Amino acid sequence: MEKLPKKYISVDVEASGKYPWNSSMLSFGACVVDGKFDKTFYAELKPLSRKYVYDNFRIGCSSLDILKDYNFDNFNPEEVLDLLYKHGQNPSDVMSKFAFWIISNTKGHRPVICSDNLLFDGMFVLYYFSNLLNDGNIFGHSGENIQSVFRGKANDMSANLEELSLRESGKLRHNALQDAINHAREFHTALTFMRHKY
Repeated sequence: MEKLPKKYISVDVEASGKYPWNSSMLSFGACVVDGKFDKTFYAELKPLSRKYVYDNFRIGCSSLDILKDYNFDNFNPEEVLDLLYKHGQNPSDVMSKFAFWIISNTKGHRPVICSDNLLFDGMFVLYYFSNLLNDGNIFGHSGENIQSVFRGKANDMSANLEELSLRESGKLRHNALQDAINHAREFHTALTFMRHKY
């Protein structure tokens, strides 16, 4: 059986904690790594539970559109949770739409998740796919850590993606969509150096 070529999907997650079994994905963005960076997906979700880690939660929801008028100087987790339950999208519906988006944008290819922090972002995406779509994880069980690929290309374990100077304003903004696009640009640059064929 012929092996399909890979199509990378850059993903970034903002969450209310460190692990999906005791917190929730608040938003996530995705971008096809193809040099155009115009095929994107973004969603802001209702929490799966009311569990959170305060600092993670405050940072994770700081750039949500549905909280754009919220006063973060007076951050109240319970109040924010109520707003997210009221205005966030249904997680099962979102993951179903995301799966369809992936299929639509990777025809003739094997979709592969990539992230600056695959352990974190991939863990949340896999957990949501597996628990909300009856183990319908379209990425399978492999992915690429963008930072590791870049360090391998640079032949330097201390190298950092920020050295590419491709991030708007020079740093990540904790906006899941913008960060996913930034990472897609960085990974595309690294793959181009490696003469990867799309």
